[in-house]
Amino acid sequence: MKKIAILSAVNIKHMSLISLYTSYLEEQKIPYDIIYMDKYDEVEEINAKNIFRFVNPINHNWSRIKKIIRYLKFVGYAKKVINKEKYDYLIVWNDVAISMFGLYLARKWKNKYCLNIRDYNGEKKWYVYRIFDRAIKNSSFTTISSEGFRSFLPEYDYISLYSYNSTLLKDAIPQNKKRDNNERIRISFIGNVRFFEENKKLIQAFKNDSRFELIFNGTNADVLAEYAKEINATNVYCTGSFPISMTTSYLNKADIINNLFGDKTIGVRTLTSVRLFHAAYMNIPVLVNAGTYMQDITDKFGIGYSVESIDDNLPDKLYKWYHDVDFETIKHGCQKLLDEAEKSNELFIRKLNEFLLE
Repeated sequence: MKKIAILSAVNIKHMSLISLYTSYLEEQKIPYDIIYMDKYDEVEEINAKNIFRFVNPINHNWSRIKKIIRYLKFVGYAKKVINKEKYDYLIVWNDVAISMFGLYLARKWKNKYCLNIRDYNGEKKWYVYRIFDRAIKNSSFTTISSEGFRSFLPEYDYISLYSYNSTLLKDAIPQNKKRDNNERIRISFIGNVRFFEENKKLIQAFKNDSRFELIFNGTNADVLAEYAKEINATNVYCTGSFPISMTTSYLNKADIINNLFGDKTIGVRTLTSVRLFHAAYMNIPVLVNAGTYMQDITDKFGIGYSVESIDDNLPDKLYKWYHDVDFETIKHGCQKLLDEAEKSNELFIRKLNEFLLE
């Protein structure tokens, strides 16, 4: 039996689709280790045989150079573990890890690792592109979380791996109707809060509108809580970091999923977020920025509201749209999206069979 390790430069709670890999390994009774960098100094649960946790706190306010120096400490640690444990195959999680370990993997681990690309990480810069090009072309296979990424990645036969985590969502209760006219519409952001500019605009636009609640659940939500307090926005509710298992409880209290990231960078214009598939599972519409790949998807399936600009007119427009839209249309579109995701993910499973069960 092959000796497997997952290599990640982020905390387990930010590995939003790792369960697709771990569930597969556990079903096949393949033990695995995990090597990861812990930015928050908190113990997290995962069913790995051995957990190599490198505690390395990072402050998002630090300069880029200071952050890079801290990340390099993890590189040295991880390589020592990999060399000592003599693994047969590595599952490399996300863009940051590819940037850090790409050349090492291409040189030492050809066809003995797979890559998972989930965000834009500067691939249009020649030196980053070079790392990704070598790492991707020497991998056994590479998955992407959005078809939009093909616009900046090296040409390659990628597998689209959509963020549909049925294991995580098994206890969720999909909605069967919209909120009544006399009920507040709950707009929820669930996950790692990063896009502060967009969300501060949203808070300002919806400030104290009795028809809506703005809810932010996740790491860095405290930044928005402080902003809401400063401007006396009393319809904003924030909770901080939470274990992955709590995701369903927050989804059960959402009516619209906040998927606003802006449109200023190639990363946010091309991504397909995990929140989209959480929303689809729950039959919940999503807010997306106009002019993004996310709008292309939500328009195709009829499951979202595209925001041209966040201004004082948005609450009225969104309220009217929400109460006018046909719930069965939303429900049908959500199921079509999930069916497409399942079909694509089946190819991913065949690839795992090919490289891990041979």
